[in-house]
Amino acid sequence: MTRSTLEKAASSPRVLNARSGELLYLAEGRGKEALEGFFSRLSPEQKAAIAAVGMDRSGAYKSAVEKHLPQADIVFDKFHLISNYNEVIDKVRRRSYQEASLGERSFIKGQRYNLFRNPENLTDSGRKELNLLLEANQDLNLVYLLKDYLKQVWTYTYRKCAEKTLLGWIGIAADSGIRELNRFAKGLDEAKDQILSFCKHRITSAKIEAFNNIVSRVIHKACGVSNLDYLFLKLRKESLQR
Repeated sequence: MTRSTLEKAASSPRVLNARSGELLYLAEGRGKEALEGFFSRLSPEQKAAIAAVGMDRSGAYKSAVEKHLPQADIVFDKFHLISNYNEVIDKVRRRSYQEASLGERSFIKGQRYNLFRNPENLTDSGRKELNLLLEANQDLNLVYLLKDYLKQVWTYTYRKCAEKTLLGWIGIAADSGIRELNRFAKGLDEAKDQILSFCKHRITSAKIEAFNNIVSRVIHKACGVSNLDYLFLKLRKESLQR
């Protein structure tokens, strides 16, 4: 297996046990078809025993799970959703920069990572610069404040409480007049069932993100790997040892 093929495998679908982190399946390719091999290996009893599946908002993966595991709850991963929201913040930042006067641009330039960081991770100078920016730009101030509000959805155990917070967030974003927020809010409204399933199952992508580091390390050392089956066995062994 060449290094380029290994790199493709690193970005291809993989299935892990959400509780143990055990690697269950690895395939080349992308989308719904790449997962067919996993489902074909499961017995009807095994499929029926799967209660929930965590994933990002990929429509192809969602479609595959709905086809093969109609009884399972889909849980959209909170870390991917927050990452998606950071993209919204960045779109507002870029638009604000383009619309700003030369003098106003000085507040916006270089602020991308300050907008992404949690407040406790800001340096004193970063916090000061960010406060100046938020005072000067109403749109950025709102999208920044809404980030912490959105994170509250995943702090609740009871679905009704999480739903109230999520719908409140969607309402504020939809009424903001900020087109980037409007689009994101519409997507959350369409995905609210999969977001709120977290309250019941409490699964995230933490295991798979940790596993991605293993994949990178193995690929870096994989000069002797000749096929995907061997790579799967090697990665599976690594996942079981964690």
